[in-house]
Amino acid sequence: MIHDKTSATEVSNRMLKINGELDEAVSFVQDHCSAEELEQFKLAVGEVMYMVFEKALIPIFKEHPDLIPDGQRVSGVTD
Repeated sequence: MIHDKTSATEVSNRMLKINGELDEAVSFVQDHCSAEELEQFKLAVGEVMYMVFEKALIPIFKEHPDLIPDGQRVSGVTD
């Protein structure tokens, strides 16, 4: 997907940051909203996180496996 290692590193870091921000948003909703709102939000955020990982990060990690964060298991790359 992104052949240049420097660019791939930057994009990977940004995508991982996005997923971290989404996690924080779920925590916020958990603390400030109803259980029903939380469940709906978690489903929506889960879809976004899946797309970020599946469509952006996995292709980068397949091309640059050394960019996979420590402890992260990526199906088809680290199996």
